[in-house]
Amino acid sequence: MNSTRVFTVTGKNIKRNKWLTVSTILVAAIVFTLTSIFISTSIIISKTVDYYEQRAQVIVFFKKGTEESEIFKFRDQINNPKLVEELLYISQEDALEVYKEDFADNPDLISTVTADSLPPSLEIRANSIDSLLAIIEDINTAKETNPNIDEVMYFKDVVNNIKTLSNIINIGGTALITAMIIVTIALIRVTIGFNIKVHQEEIEIMHLVGSSDKFIRTPFILEGTFYGLTGAFLATLIILIPWYSANIYSSGTEFSTWITEMFKDINLSYVLKPNITFIPIYVFVHLLSGSLIGLFSSLTAVKKYLKDQI
Repeated sequence: MNSTRVFTVTGKNIKRNKWLTVSTILVAAIVFTLTSIFISTSIIISKTVDYYEQRAQVIVFFKKGTEESEIFKFRDQINNPKLVEELLYISQEDALEVYKEDFADNPDLISTVTADSLPPSLEIRANSIDSLLAIIEDINTAKETNPNIDEVMYFKDVVNNIKTLSNIINIGGTALITAMIIVTIALIRVTIGFNIKVHQEEIEIMHLVGSSDKFIRTPFILEGTFYGLTGAFLATLIILIPWYSANIYSSGTEFSTWITEMFKDINLSYVLKPNITFIPIYVFVHLLSGSLIGLFSSLTAVKKYLKDQI
């Protein structure tokens, strides 16, 4: 089989129906763009959930002046190794240092606060959300008979809200992505099928003069692969160019600082600026996915529309 001839025929097929080719590629690009956005959003939310689950999820504040021995007694009482990942005691002096770090840009606030004005506390990190619920129950039970406890703060609602949002995005995104991929496959199949019908007489002649079935099929298979590959490549441009442009444009603003800190916390800071490792991998995954979808679409189209010709 002459490879040059196959690619020449493939190019002619693509150019012959320009509007159909353009519309097929654009739909594929839109599908891959939305798919990539939903997957990326899902990854970010998943990383955020992991981040909050790994933080100190329960903080028990004690009344000022509470003896450390009383705090340690309470600590030993609730320290269940099966539930607790980490249990950290924050003294009044430690709390002052944390306060100074948090308000380092506002010396007036720092000057009015002393260690004696801040409460000691215990920061408790649970193994999981389920463990967190059990720990909170234990703390609330102990609190009823412990006059030294002032307040209990926990992040259950934050994590649960993020998890709920994650589930909604995952379910809704999966349904939407599946539907749009089906539309893309159907459109590529229709495009290939249309081109097969247009070339019906040529196919019959090629078959009569001894052209192999493989030679007849391959240009149509390559055509479908081209549609998926091109659509996926356009999707990477649609996503990466505005993303990096927006990050560069907003650099130095409060919003940019907040985004940078957030992505740093969830270990995704490398996506904020052009990265020589991330970009090639990102593009490759898109191109591979596009090629496979295009290949599958064209193979099913060839199997359906060429079965009577060859």
